[in-house]
Amino acid sequence: MSKKYENGYQGKIQYWTGQLNAEVMNTKVPDIQVIKKCLSKLEYFVGRQESLGLSTTNVMGGVDFGETLEMLNNLKITTN
Repeated sequence: MSKKYENGYQGKIQYWTGQLNAEVMNTKVPDIQVIKKCLSKLEYFVGRQESLGLSTTNVMGGVDFGETLEMLNNLKITTN
């Protein structure tokens, strides 16, 4: 593992979770492309974190985003 990510990818996971939450919760009309980008980044970094054998958490700044992520996982997003 590189020194840059010696503590894993938790920081990246928290960042993209925050971006996703901001787009979904704080935007009058969320942009599906932004949501898809955030989800893609989260899938990548969560996979990297798991491949390191490190756990992931849905808590950021004392706020549990687990329910938000579960709702987003249940969304059916289709592309044209």
